Amino acid sequence: MAISDKPANRRAAIPHNTDIGELFVRRFNVVSIYVGVLLLLAVAIVWSGIKTAEGVQQYHQDYKTLQDMKKQERNLQVEHQRLLIEQQTFSATPQIASRAVAELGMFSPTLKDKLIIQPGVATAQVPVVDTDSDEDKSDVIEPRAATDISPDAPITDATVAEAGQ
Repeated sequence: MAISDKPANRRAAIPHNTDIGELFVRRFNVVSIYVGVLLLLAVAIVWSGIKTAEGVQQYHQDYKTLQDMKKQERNLQVEHQRLLIEQQTFSATPQIASRAVAELGMFSPTLKDKLIIQPGVATAQVPVVDTDSDEDKSDVIEPRAATDISPDAPITDATVAEAGQ
């Protein structure tokens, strides 16, 4: 063999404490591939962390929204129950009468406000009670054009109700 600067056995020339990067540089001259893979792995790890943080943040926002909606649902259920109870209370007859008097100013008619129509009578006698004196006065009221007081007029529920008042 000829004497040269190169060692005869390549394995004997490489020291045992070299790392993989130096081997790649010496043998394949692929430093750029090694660095590219490491950069790609670093970017993937950072991207994975960012996506995980975004997912957790979205979960917390959705959970808070859900809790707010549940609270609103409970409040609406309580309001609905209260309105049902109020509806049942106001549908009672005494409650309707008291609200009619208080809110609408309605009142039960007195004898002075009632008019009794009898069939066959052309005029109706209405007693007028004067609060200043003890005597009863009667006013003559002419029949109205819309009221049929002829003896042949049919008797309906309206005429019976008017006669009963």
